[in-house]
Amino acid sequence: MSIKEIQFGEKPGYAAIVSAIVDAIARRKLVAGERLPPQRELSHQLGVAIATVGRAYTQLEQQGFVVSHVGRGTFIAGGRMVNASSEAPLAETIDLSTYKVPVPDIDTTLADTLKTIIAEHHPQQLLGASPTAGTMRHREVMADWLARFGLAATAGQIIITNGGQHATMAALSTLTHAGETIATEELTDPRMKSVASYLDRKLVGVAIDENGMIPESLAELCRDHPVSAIYVTPRAQNPTNATLPAERRIAIAEIARRHDLPIIESDIYGTLFSEGNEPPIAAIAPERTHFITSLGRISGPGMKVGCLVSPLADVARTQSGVGMSTGSASLIAVEIGMRWVADNRLDSMIRWQQAENIRRLSLLATFPMLSAARTHVASPHVWLSLPEQWRAEDFVNAAAGLGVSIAPTHSFMVGRRTMPHAVRLVIGSPSSVETLQMACERLERLLNAQPKGNFEG
Repeated sequence: MSIKEIQFGEKPGYAAIVSAIVDAIARRKLVAGERLPPQRELSHQLGVAIATVGRAYTQLEQQGFVVSHVGRGTFIAGGRMVNASSEAPLAETIDLSTYKVPVPDIDTTLADTLKTIIAEHHPQQLLGASPTAGTMRHREVMADWLARFGLAATAGQIIITNGGQHATMAALSTLTHAGETIATEELTDPRMKSVASYLDRKLVGVAIDENGMIPESLAELCRDHPVSAIYVTPRAQNPTNATLPAERRIAIAEIARRHDLPIIESDIYGTLFSEGNEPPIAAIAPERTHFITSLGRISGPGMKVGCLVSPLADVARTQSGVGMSTGSASLIAVEIGMRWVADNRLDSMIRWQQAENIRRLSLLATFPMLSAARTHVASPHVWLSLPEQWRAEDFVNAAAGLGVSIAPTHSFMVGRRTMPHAVRLVIGSPSSVETLQMACERLERLLNAQPKGNFEG
């Protein structure tokens, strides 16, 4: 399709140009590798300043929708780019290993929000220090937000953080001590493993199945070994996508009560679920559960705003952990995030993320082998069991040879356990569905092949 066929409107602003091109990519009217017209040519076509087009191209590149090459032009991201001198295809590595969600199409939302903030605040306020736990207004907004998703918490229980990993560090560093043991799923988030290692905490794996952590295994571990805390992800667990049913959440809460253990509940995808799902463990055992969530899974990885919700009796202690790493959350980032919460702007971003994820999962479903992966509508990753002929490490290496990057399975394992013949694929990481499709085509071919074969792309 020619870009001349795209409807930009009369003398569009840069945001309208971005929106129109992103929409054309989503509808496959512009495909991976297709060259956009030079900025001067498009500005003349649209009757706008060349700076307007330049700003739109810059934003498209920052969001991963296009790539620019000096002397060659600007291309739709993904696929094989064409070398202007030789016309030979240059293969790109497609990243399915980096954990991230796409950035939603927010049009002028960010610009409008920043204008309002600047009009209401002196710049010195925005760039100054914020209270360790966040301002009371921000914490009240977060409390209202969490109530929508099953967690009744007061503003006094909430600590605003620089994202979910910061909240995890604050909790682990204050609820446990160096050398102590934390029980978690036998396959768990590598970033949580990194935080625990940095803090000199030991992790011990609890057996899991398709429904997540097995309470009987946790009970046996707590009975036979000294455990200082339980770390659990009840929804869309990374990497397995397991979601704990209500009876297991209740059982885990009772085990923690029996052994007087704190629970650290990571629920960063809870707000991407439909409202009215199973209650978080923090609602079942509020006296001992420390709840973690983040806005980055909704508005994009650049939104480093999250929170840690602790029982009132423990807030002073967990709050002290905020300064042990990055310090209090960035005031301007929190101001943006909380305004989007209060103005209900995050609702449209949630719908966008859900629709985008469904679009990517629908693509996955068209491939016979890949369609067997364990998925969740709110999760940007899938957990794929491999066919008999493949070991996880061999498959990861073979995929790399085809230009597809996958996180090694051993990075999720806790302790010396038998490595599962499975891999995690982050379908939210590629910048476009077209790029994801190319990765799926390569992996589907690989899944049907024998190890050590010829896997040239």
